[in-house]
Amino acid sequence: MPLYLDEIYFNVASKDDFKKLHDLINGVITRGFPPGVTLKAGPWMSNEEAKIILVLDIQDHALTFPAFSGALAQGVVARRRLAPIVEWSAFESALKQS
Repeated sequence: MPLYLDEIYFNVASKDDFKKLHDLINGVITRGFPPGVTLKAGPWMSNEEAKIILVLDIQDHALTFPAFSGALAQGVVARRRLAPIVEWSAFESALKQS
């Protein structure tokens, strides 16, 4: 199960923009993510930045490109940071092998 910490930063300049952000994320959660993407934890909203934090199981990143690039093109999303997460046991196993 390939897990990722997904931080998506948004362009938010007003209270109305926050409402649009809420509706966008709520819609994705209600309709579902692209094929091969499963929400494992979250969403959480940062109280310091206009960003949302998710833990996702992503089988194929190529399938997320249309949705994400569309949000970038619309100016809704400023940037994204996607970090792979591995189980602690995988880290320990890698140490034993080296």
